[in-house]
Amino acid sequence: MLAMTALIAGCGKESGNTNVLSFRSGSLVNGGITLRNDEVTLHVQSTPDAVINAAGDLSIDQRSTAVNAAQRALLQDYYRNVVAVNEDGIVTGKAGAAIAGQAIKSVVKGIASGNTDSIDKDINAKSQKVTQEALKICQDLTNIKTTQDSLAVQLAAFKPYAGIIKADNLTDCTSGSKN
Repeated sequence: MLAMTALIAGCGKESGNTNVLSFRSGSLVNGGITLRNDEVTLHVQSTPDAVINAAGDLSIDQRSTAVNAAQRALLQDYYRNVVAVNEDGIVTGKAGAAIAGQAIKSVVKGIASGNTDSIDKDINAKSQKVTQEALKICQDLTNIKTTQDSLAVQLAAFKPYAGIIKADNLTDCTSGSKN
């Protein structure tokens, strides 16, 4: 559970702002990316929302935006990576919950046997799965940032949304998930 908490805190830190990483009905990175009803919505202050669907369609301020084949492929990639954050987050959460249950069992077993030295060793060994799952989320964020940067260069209408994920978000995520 400590690793899961660190992941959420690590992916959610940015100077001066509180970022949120929640799944299914929530948002990611300052509330800038929301996955809901099979659509990814991008929110940037003082800018109309942009919506991307699985087909790579882009609408800004509820108006369809023309894209070429290369741009559509990037938009589809962006969408897939946001979905991957969601899916990997669910797996990480489940792994964290399993570790919490196992931690309780290890504490009870260690106390009952008088071998309390084994508690940390047992829990730390099992927490590696949570760490590995958490790092997948960080990779998903890296993939989103890479696609975000490419879209900003190739699609002028996307430029206002190109700062949603910053390099600091990636650094904070990887350092937070390893703690």
